[in-house]
Amino acid sequence: MSKSKGDSFEPYGWIKDWEPVWDIIHPDTPLPEEPIIPTMDKKVVIEAAVTGWMLPQLWWDRGVPHLPPGSHGGDTCIDEQVDAIVECVRAGASCIHLHPRHPSDGHARLHDVELFAEIVDRALEQEDFITTSHAFTWDFRKAAAVDFITGAAEFLERGTGNRYLQACLMPMVPTYTENHYLITDKAMVEGTRFLEEKGIRILFSLQAQYLSQWKRALLDTGVARSKPHMISLMLGKHSMDMQFDDPWSYLNVINSMSLVNSAIPDEEVFIGLQPGGRNWLPVTVMALLYGAQYVRVGIEDIYWVWPHKDEIFQTVTQSTKMIADLCGILGREVATVDEARKIMAIKRTS
Repeated sequence: MSKSKGDSFEPYGWIKDWEPVWDIIHPDTPLPEEPIIPTMDKKVVIEAAVTGWMLPQLWWDRGVPHLPPGSHGGDTCIDEQVDAIVECVRAGASCIHLHPRHPSDGHARLHDVELFAEIVDRALEQEDFITTSHAFTWDFRKAAAVDFITGAAEFLERGTGNRYLQACLMPMVPTYTENHYLITDKAMVEGTRFLEEKGIRILFSLQAQYLSQWKRALLDTGVARSKPHMISLMLGKHSMDMQFDDPWSYLNVINSMSLVNSAIPDEEVFIGLQPGGRNWLPVTVMALLYGAQYVRVGIEDIYWVWPHKDEIFQTVTQSTKMIADLCGILGREVATVDEARKIMAIKRTS
């Protein structure tokens, strides 16, 4: 017990003799040795879908009259789409996905090469970027299956090479409804051979549960030869609605990416995602944490800003900047256009 003068009790007198912790721990004590974890060390390629294909009333009815760009048609239609592309590139996107909107009515044209070229040419005068749209067409009078060749050939002819189609989206979409086009193994095989021969890189867009079918049709047969094989997982895109609840949406990201990694050697694959729905943001963050190298933003599949609020995006650039900023916070570097071409093994032919 501590004492003071006159043997009176001195509470906590022992503190006077207590040795401070900074005198006990040596200032040069090293941190524990831990190896670097490389999961997030690859650069991220951002693709912006600047117009989408949906009817503009989706935004107009909710008080956003200026989206999608060009949806009012008229004299400003082309300018609005060009400006949106340029703004997205400057915000961090290196790839642009475009369904051009026509000045006559403001509606998207899924396959109008002339209109597409006019918009892209004007945007390329201001900023360089990679064109990553799709070119498949279908004609139910001939067959239910899609055609990956005819549309791509038109893009190649218009650009005298791959100017307008440097990377082509090849989806594997299941058919849930009647009168819907089919994406068959035969169509994918023929399309893959044609696109690779013409110097167009293929961005295979699929759900993980169809990975085995895709692998048997294109990889095991040696049809898909260009590397890295670019896989973009549909995690909310369009009708891919497995992301509507927690925690399954997060677990699905890890499961889907892990399936790809187990099927294809790491050095031979480029894994990304096309998110959508209310849970697009946490799903994207999970993918970035797990090493995704590519992510699509913009307004084609992304509508709500947050999963827990009804706030919607006011500009195309908003989601592009959000993901670019998040990459910085997570320590993920955003690829420049030149870096993205190198990562995706894109060689310009025009």
